[in-house]
Amino acid sequence: MTGPLPWLAPYRDTPLDARVLVPSSKSLTNRALVLAALADGPSTVRRALTSRDSALMVTALESLGATFERGGPETGKAWNISPIGAVHGPVSVDCGLAGTVMRFVPPLAALGSADIAFDGDPRARERPMGTTISTLQALGVSVDDDGRGSLPFTVRGHGEVTGGELTVDASASSQFVSALLLVAPRFEQGLDLRHVGPALPSLPHVDMTVAELRRRGVQVDDSEPDRWVVSPGPIKAVDVEIEPDLSNAGVFIGAALATRGRVTVRGWPEHTQQAGDAWRHLVVAFGGYVERDGDD
Repeated sequence: MTGPLPWLAPYRDTPLDARVLVPSSKSLTNRALVLAALADGPSTVRRALTSRDSALMVTALESLGATFERGGPETGKAWNISPIGAVHGPVSVDCGLAGTVMRFVPPLAALGSADIAFDGDPRARERPMGTTISTLQALGVSVDDDGRGSLPFTVRGHGEVTGGELTVDASASSQFVSALLLVAPRFEQGLDLRHVGPALPSLPHVDMTVAELRRRGVQVDDSEPDRWVVSPGPIKAVDVEIEPDLSNAGVFIGAALATRGRVTVRGWPEHTQQAGDAWRHLVVAFGGYVERDGDD
């Protein structure tokens, strides 16, 4: 029997000349969906990523009382979202394997007056959730996980969360910080959150969360390292368009560099918190050049 054929790397002997529109950012999509569900009125989210994770997020937020309607072709199939009202339980939330669902939605569920049960795919039960559970309990929220520190667990909301000062070790995932910050404006006293422990991973994603909160009128003080102070108050409803996922542009940028060609990535934001924005600087470091064409 012959063995498997060797993998043949793609080859191109002429310069690449392409114009691409990469998929929208999953990180921004799910943050926008959560904030729309918590907003003070109807919101519109355009160019939301279509993926299993975002579909699970929509279903989870719908189960808590938010409504999602797709606009017509003229809106680019935007989501028109009405925020969560009263939560009538019990409710079950399927997290699948989506880290943003299993970490972003439980703090939101704590605002309701119902039992919200969370579970996911078999592999999801291996994901660390102890920090989410312990921080909710520290905020006075009842969480029943039978001591596992993982899925499945049930959040038993009492209609409000006091908030205030909270210390957390979020070194396992920056999503623990983002999850609390997204909901913090709805806490009675807001939130004064401190991270203690090893360096926080993926800090740009926390910066993204802070930027999205400020975009909606929320006051956030992050002037002190590893500390975020969120003032209580409304989350303004907005009409937003989700940026392209700039990390996904890397393969096309790499192809242009390798072939001494050119690629235009449509919709690259002038200002962004995405870590993928670093591609602009990496291109220059590798001897290429970057210019903004001013179109889309």
